[in-house]
Amino acid sequence: MFKWLGLICIVAASSGVGFGYARSIRRQSAQLGHLIDSLGYMRSEILYRMTPLPELFETLSGAENNAVGLFFSLCASQLRSDRTMPIPGIFKKSWENCRTVCLSPETKQTLLSLGMALGRFDVDGQCRAIELAEQKLRREQETLDKNKRARCRGYEAIGICAGLAAAIVIL
Repeated sequence: MFKWLGLICIVAASSGVGFGYARSIRRQSAQLGHLIDSLGYMRSEILYRMTPLPELFETLSGAENNAVGLFFSLCASQLRSDRTMPIPGIFKKSWENCRTVCLSPETKQTLLSLGMALGRFDVDGQCRAIELAEQKLRREQETLDKNKRARCRGYEAIGICAGLAAAIVIL
């Protein structure tokens, strides 16, 4: 009786790990989409309203109730508390403090590159930098979405099969 219960727990645990990896890929794709939308909004605000960065980050933090919104909320609070820190430093520090963001290192590098242009150039230069970041993130999302379904299924299947293999070995 206990042996069967243990086997069921092993299969369930390994399946949970596989499904967790698949969930993180889906979450990464969703967060990347939210980030691209936020950059589009940022470009519009800078181009048409010339919104100051603290106000812009505050607006972006309220617009999204997810990890991307939390990231921009941390950026806004960092910008308010330390006016001497450059935008790339604020992005980096906010990224490190935002534990719910599960985006790739390439996305982080794209954001840091964008931070080099924000507040430093004129409106056209900032908009071009945002467009460039959007293009990079869209390519990354296309690559992620192209094989997302197969990767998710693979992680789920590996989790189940590893649990079943462990159960067979124990039997």
